[in-house]
Amino acid sequence: MRRFVRPRVKTILERDEDLQARRLLRQLELLDSARVDGAFVYTFTAPLWSHGDDPRHDLDADSFGLVEPCPDGRHGTTYPDMAWEPKKSFTAVADYYATR
Repeated sequence: MRRFVRPRVKTILERDEDLQARRLLRQLELLDSARVDGAFVYTFTAPLWSHGDDPRHDLDADSFGLVEPCPDGRHGTTYPDMAWEPKKSFTAVADYYATR
């Protein structure tokens, strides 16, 4: 069915990757201050929620994935052999743990 009908979002959301990264870092800081040894960080990817330039078809805007899947099986530019691009939260988590 997906080949014939392009999925659309019901409510158009403003993509705010800065906010997602800030909230994720805040959670990591809280977990560290509570001396938690490990936790699951959101979802790495939601491949069925592809990113789109048109907000009506940007299913990834509401995803908590650390990376955005590329539409139509294309590959990303940061990691050309992968079918995703890192979001700001991906880099934020990597930077957070690089300093630990």
